[in-house]
Amino acid sequence: MVNERGGCVRYYVGVDWADAADAVWVEDEQATKILSRSVAHTVEGFTEWGRWLDEQRAAGVEVWAAIEKPDGRVVDLLLDHGVVVFAINPKAADRARDRFRASASKSDPFDARVLASFLRTDHHHLSPLRPSSEAAQELKGLTRDYARQVRQQTRLLNQLTATLKAYYPRALELSDDLKHEWVRAFLHDFPTPAAVAALTERQWSRWARGRRLSAERVGALWAALRAPQLPVPPHVERVHARRLGALLEQLDVTVRTVQVYREAIIDFFARP
Repeated sequence: MVNERGGCVRYYVGVDWADAADAVWVEDEQATKILSRSVAHTVEGFTEWGRWLDEQRAAGVEVWAAIEKPDGRVVDLLLDHGVVVFAINPKAADRARDRFRASASKSDPFDARVLASFLRTDHHHLSPLRPSSEAAQELKGLTRDYARQVRQQTRLLNQLTATLKAYYPRALELSDDLKHEWVRAFLHDFPTPAAVAALTERQWSRWARGRRLSAERVGALWAALRAPQLPVPPHVERVHARRLGALLEQLDVTVRTVQVYREAIIDFFARP
């Protein structure tokens, strides 16, 4: 992407760092607002923010960021996603706040906008940070592998949904999220419509209460399970049930792996 002068388009990002979430302001070379958002210090928050940064780089946009912090996990994240990062001296940021205060809207994340605007107007006086190789590489590896596992989980869930639609659509009415531990346990224990048909209400209640489902939920699910569905030939049911079992084995492992990586990334950002 090129600007009107034929050069590379550049976005200026201000990051107002905090313990639980960062306020972010993004503007272009004409000071036009591109984005204003909060980035939570969670796996989901950092992953989504990193994806947005990668999308800008893929579109040919150069991203520069200003933050009143010369190091730390947030800085490593920005560097890892190809952002040119400038650590702003707090005294310089204080002077910039006075300069930009009159033009700020009450709805703006003021400090983040000040940092972005200061970087846009004064970057020729600033020097960018260099990547912290060990921390940046570790974070890059963790987030890359986490994303791979999430993609694998999504593929398995799509295959699982397609398999259930083919012979056991009633099971899809149990929950919108097949990753839930109790849903996977249900499919393990009752992999066919015939297995559900053989259940008594007492057996179902005992099983469901063992998974800590509420009495109201237990009753509603029982009613759904007892509703008729179109019959499937036994040989078709056996084929799909075998595929279901194989998919569940893979999904169980992948769900645990995603959680392991999620916790590893949380631990990474919790380091001093």
